[in-house]
Amino acid sequence: MNKILIIGAGRSTSSLISYLLKQSGIYNWLITVADTNKELAEAKIKGYSKAKAIVFDVKNALEREAAIKANDFVISMLPAFMHADVARDCVKFGKHIATA
Repeated sequence: MNKILIIGAGRSTSSLISYLLKQSGIYNWLITVADTNKELAEAKIKGYSKAKAIVFDVKNALEREAAIKANDFVISMLPAFMHADVARDCVKFGKHIATA
């Protein structure tokens, strides 16, 4: 099972999350939606068994590293100025990354 971490659950992420959740059953993906607002992240994954929501603060290095280590592919939907730490951690832990 491939594990995909989506960082950010705002409006610009809705279509991406929906698409990946629909594909998760076909490709056996586990989708984790991470956001500072857990209720928002939970609302995005409602009704999907191969998904989970977590609280995520990109500025918390231990939390960020743990979330990145636990996944195979990271999609950062954060504002551009916030990608650097996520990208550095992905390189550090050998994880694939995509950004908006």
